[in-house]
Amino acid sequence: MATIPAQAELAPGARTIIPARHAGTVARVLVSDGDAVTPGQPLLALSSADWSATLAAATGRAARLDALSRQAARSEALLAAGVIARREDEATRAELSALRSESRADAPALQSATVTADGGLVLRATVAGTVLRRHVSAGSAFQAGDVLVEIASGDGLVAEGQAPARLAGQLAPGMRASTPDGAVGEVTGVGGAIDPMTRSLPVMANLPAGAAVPGALVELGISRRAEAGVARVPATAVIAVAGQSSVFVRRGEGLEVVPVQVHFRDSQRAWISGLAPKSEVVSRGVLALKAVAETPADDIAGEG
Repeated sequence: MATIPAQAELAPGARTIIPARHAGTVARVLVSDGDAVTPGQPLLALSSADWSATLAAATGRAARLDALSRQAARSEALLAAGVIARREDEATRAELSALRSESRADAPALQSATVTADGGLVLRATVAGTVLRRHVSAGSAFQAGDVLVEIASGDGLVAEGQAPARLAGQLAPGMRASTPDGAVGEVTGVGGAIDPMTRSLPVMANLPAGAAVPGALVELGISRRAEAGVARVPATAVIAVAGQSSVFVRRGEGLEVVPVQVHFRDSQRAWISGLAPKSEVVSRGVLALKAVAETPADDIAGEG
């Protein structure tokens, strides 16, 4: 139906973003784009007083939580032995529950960064994968919420493109999306409104792993899925013979003209029906074959 420009990116589920939790500056960069990393591997050395203080408090809560968990286990044993009253055990458990609730948000922060002996920070990888992009460099300042590093933790791809406004109402999820290299994916979403500035519709598609490099521009071919009995052949194979769209098919050592119905064609391919399964279609020299096919039999006999 159309070929549209699109940009390939990793699917959201295949990309892990590590953000800044507080403002600060980058002291050193410890990895390069494309490096393979493992969970816990240092990525950046940072300086942030607020972030360091937050991590110190979270580390303290984690230590208290560990100690209180052990205390609650002892309390349960002492209660069973009749050494302490139930209210003492309940008080310990209430304190443990409150600390667990307070510490619930600490895990992601403790997983992604640690405080060094000099009060600095080390940002660490939270998953195994490949460094897709560093958004900062040594000396860079950052704000809370800024993306510092992206890690590719999978290989699924999505493509985001813009389709001409004339295709409004014709494109739909489930249609075939392909690249010039032959990778085939599927349209997953089509915008419902035309952008008044570009006169285009946003189109989203999934692509198989390896179809493109994340961040690369690709030409995305959008087409309807073929119905049963529809075959794709080179566009040069389809020609009008006696006013009927036809193809030449090999039959033993000869050729046969087969009338077909053309559902769609572009400059390279045609989608047709009317062929028997596994037919071998001729795509070269069809103009000469057409001339022979349209020559009256008497003329051919006379020439003989």
